[in-house]
Formats: sequence, C-alpha cells, structure tokens
Amino acid sequence: MLENSENGAAHAAPRKEAVPVDLASPLHNAHPRHFTARELSRTERKRLDVFSFRSCKENRQVDVIGPFQLGFRLQLEFDPSVTAVTERPRYLEVGEKQVELSFWWRHNTGREHFALLIPDADTLPGSDGRRRPRQIDRLRAAAHGAGIDLQLVTEDQVRNREHHVELAFQLLPWVQSASWLKADLVMRHEVITAVRRYARCTIDQLQQDLAMFPPSHVLIVVAELIYLGVLTTDATRRLMRRSLIWSTAR
Repeated sequence: MLENSENGAAHAAPRKEAVPVDLASPLHNAHPRHFTARELSRTERKRLDVFSFRSCKENRQVDVIGPFQLGFRLQLEFDPSVTAVTERPRYLEVGEKQVELSFWWRHNTGREHFALLIPDADTLPGSDGRRRPRQIDRLRAAAHGAGIDLQLVTEDQVRNREHHVELAFQLLPWVQSASWLKADLVMRHEVITAVRRYARCTIDQLQQDLAMFPPSHVLIVVAELIYLGVLTTDATRRLMRRSLIWSTAR
C-alpha cells in the first residue's frame, strides 16, 4: 500500500540513461548466457546468510549471500540497460589463489562485465576517505591477464546507493506480479499514454485517470515500466501516492 510523502514528492534521485524499448518487450531476455551460476552447497546454505528471490530478468530463482550481495544484485536487476546477470559465474586466478567472482552481466550494447564484491574487512581507507581493496593491484593485474573487465565493488559503494536498493526492494514484488496480468500489454499502453499527457504526474493522478483499472494493477504496470526504463520517478526509497513519474522519452 502506498503512503503519502511529507512534502508531496521525494527528492529527485539520479537515474540511468533512458533505454529505448518496445512496450511489448518481455522482462526476460532469452538470449543465451555465457555462464551458469554455481549452486550453493548444502553447507553454504546452512552456515551463510542466504537471500533468495525470483529474478524477472533471469526468469529463475537467484541465491546470493548477505545484504551486500543482495543490494548490488538488486541494482543490476533494476538497471534497464542490463540484459543478463549471473551470480558466481567463474573463478579468477590471483597469484596462487582461485578467487570466485561475484557477478557477470551483459549490457544492451553487448559489453560484458564482472564484479568482485569486497567486504569492508578486505579494504583500506584511502586519502580521499573512500575505502579501497587491499589487493587492488593484484586483482587488476589478474583481470587484465584473463582479458576480462572486472569491477571491484566495495560495501561503501553499495551503501551510497542504498536508497535505490530500498526502492527496488519495494517494486520487486509488483514487477514479479506482472506475469499474471491478463491485459498487461494493453495496460502498458494505457499507462504510458496517460503519463505522457503530463510533463510529470503523481501516482494518484494516474490512478484517477485510469479508474477503469484496479489501482493495484496500475501500480504493477508502473513498476514494470520503471523496471524496463520506460518510466522514471523522483521517488528515492519508496514509491508513494504523491511520487512523481514521467516518461523517459517524449
């Protein structure tokens, strides 16, 4: 259920660049993935803090370890320029050690990236106040030798975008629910048509304009259009009744 924000709209949050998309685009891109996620062992599931959710982008259950991995994975899930994501895709030889990489993903440009998530315990404070991986030079050299683009992601970097993670966590169940809407494509067109009548409109305005549809269905479609990059919002941590939404392409 949506709440009213105190001042009518949350502060604007930076968004990804608009991604051209057909309104009929599926949430899952079925193109082959180069990697398969390593399954967590029974011991890992018992001893570690495992979070699971159904990824619409991957059309399967995703298992990650701890809030740090969950936060980064949700950022990828709600990045409309990302078309595929695999957790625990491969190992990287760093000196005499095999280091398991955290994620692989592909952009709609075709470029591919890997990420290794570095916990606070494995970082050192830099002169600029930001924390850096202890083995940053060795990790970069290993990635260069393997011919891969590796991003070293610290907990600070994910914490700095925690408002995006909270919004994604709120929207995720609505996006997951889109698959059972019988008139989903029709509603996508109705929602985007209604939104484009305004420079920006509130969720309340949109639901009033589309009063012929159940309010919960309107929210589901708004969430999936944000997910696809067709709509954007000024909401930071939560989408509220007076949050503003607008089309990314006029």
